[in-house]
Amino acid sequence: MLKYQDGDYMAFNVLYSRHKDKVYSYLSKRLHSQDEVDDLFQRVFTKLHKSRELYSDKYEVLPWFYTITKSEFLDFIKKKKVDSVEFQEQYHGISEEVSENDFDLDSEKQLSSKEKDAIKERYHNHKDFNEIAELLQTSEANTRKLISRGLAKLRSKYQGRKI
Repeated sequence: MLKYQDGDYMAFNVLYSRHKDKVYSYLSKRLHSQDEVDDLFQRVFTKLHKSRELYSDKYEVLPWFYTITKSEFLDFIKKKKVDSVEFQEQYHGISEEVSENDFDLDSEKQLSSKEKDAIKERYHNHKDFNEIAELLQTSEANTRKLISRGLAKLRSKYQGRKI
């Protein structure tokens, strides 16, 4: 990097070949659109070129690359107002919606009645944690914990693990 700062542009080729795969992988894991990944990849190396004078040899090069990459990624997300990982049914193999009737929460014996009520209010009635806390006469933090524990129990059961 120091050679590149001093004007040795062949040093850029070395930096690029050493770090391009890591930068590209970082972006690919966070964005599904190939065009967006390619565009952002190019921006990262453009920013590296423009800010090469800011590099200090007291830092390692790879973490500096990641800082630039992360900064560009976050700027991109803010400007585009997109989710970094968008849910797309084609990636998850979901062919049809599951209705509320397909899952009988009341028959889940491992859940306490408060956990069942909290999960129903949250996911069937679409209430926020504050509303659920008022209904159950508990704190919002406890409501979050009830839902979290209940979902963990269900997840364990349906993944075949012991609770």
